[in-house]
Amino acid sequence: MLFRQALDGRPISLIHAASVAAARETLRQQTVDLVVLADDLPNGGGLELAKELSDGRTRIQTIIVTDKTESSCAISALRAGAADLLVRPLSLPEVGERVICAMSRHRLLQRDRTRLTRLRRVCKKLNRAREEISQQVDILCQDLVSAYQELATQMQQVAQTSDYASLMRQELDLEQLLRKTLEYLLEKVGPTNAAIFLPANIDEFSLGGYVNYDWTAQSPDMLLQHLADVVTPKIAELDTALHLTDAAALHELIGEDSIYLDGCHFVATPCRADGEILGVMMLFRDESEPFDPQALEICDSIGPMLAQYLARIIRIHHRHLPDLVDDGDDENALPL
Repeated sequence: MLFRQALDGRPISLIHAASVAAARETLRQQTVDLVVLADDLPNGGGLELAKELSDGRTRIQTIIVTDKTESSCAISALRAGAADLLVRPLSLPEVGERVICAMSRHRLLQRDRTRLTRLRRVCKKLNRAREEISQQVDILCQDLVSAYQELATQMQQVAQTSDYASLMRQELDLEQLLRKTLEYLLEKVGPTNAAIFLPANIDEFSLGGYVNYDWTAQSPDMLLQHLADVVTPKIAELDTALHLTDAAALHELIGEDSIYLDGCHFVATPCRADGEILGVMMLFRDESEPFDPQALEICDSIGPMLAQYLARIIRIHHRHLPDLVDDGDDENALPL
């Protein structure tokens, strides 16, 4: 009755429970912000219920009402999680003030909990966004690295082709063109056996020039003839440079005569201009001196350029018979 009088006119609903059991039942059924407990309730003390409420997740404010004035009672109330302690006899102003203060604390705590919940949600979203951005940055960095590597490779190829072009720009002699090309290859890839084959007739090739690095005196003629007859037509069907590093692959390409290249690494490049095969370059040396990826890039870069220079020499030397040079199906066409 005292509490109703103290809170008269305030927008606060009051619910009375005559025992601890009744209070627990009310708390299960309704949402409560503040519980005022007497420490001498029937069927159990208010301190036990206050401790239950403070140990749970209800965040309910509790006020203990007692007749005891000893400090031990206040300490027990605080340990039970009570927000305040009222000592009888009670006055209307004191009751109203204490209840309003407890409700204000409850609203502040509720607001803080709402903010904390909102902040946690925001933090989760930020963490997800950070992870997504981190993944995108990783992908972007990988793309940048790949683009840089590709650009570096292209720049290196441009530098290589520029060097080769400066050597061959004014060369109109076939023998000099082949000799300078072989010298250029040796300068870039190191000592190696090398050969350039030129088309003689349809599906037939002849040796244009070669470098003997470690062949025996008896082996070059037979090997070069086999390369011209068997291997070169196969390379001529390719679009890019070929790099073989094991005996099985060499045997599949060359056949039984792969014994001549046993233990070698092999690089071959078709030289094509405007869709026409005008030459085939081959490099091979002992597997103890393997070709690095740059050797393959060099061959792949200068192959089309060598074909263009060969085409230029053909045009100049056969300019009086343009139709015969261009028409590969004509039986009277001049061989390259």
